Amino acid sequence: MIQYHPSFLTNEECNQLINLYDTSKSYYWEDDIYRFYSIELNKNKIGISKFDNFSFDRFRVQMVNTNVNQVSNFHIHKTPWSFVVFLNQNFKGGELVFENNTYSPKTGDMVYFSGDEPHKVNNCIGNRYTLVGFIKNNPMTLTYNNII
Repeated sequence: MIQYHPSFLTNEECNQLINLYDTSKSYYWEDDIYRFYSIELNKNKIGISKFDNFSFDRFRVQMVNTNVNQVSNFHIHKTPWSFVVFLNQNFKGGELVFENNTYSPKTGDMVYFSGDEPHKVNNCIGNRYTLVGFIKNNPMTLTYNNII
């Protein structure tokens, strides 16, 4: 199951999250599936109530660019649900690709999906920031003020 929600976050909220990305506090993740820089977040400290009902395993801002030896293999997640929110779009490439759909980054747009959906990210030129969450509850049960 894959769901797309345009304008889930405002430009202001996206900028707020990008500003949390602190290079001195980020870590580099690398395995045979993907590579990225990241900072872990606490949903209670970011001040965006849209995430209040999400039951997180992990929640982070990721950054990739041409300095990251990017890997774009299809992979799945071990959590029941995942989401990606595109925080910016001032780069080239970086599309989120599923077997039957491709999502081009647009600031604030969210794609959420079940963990068993194979997906990958195309390489990009420039800094690509995303908010990535791994969640336990089904986002289909949430509604916009109750969320989605």
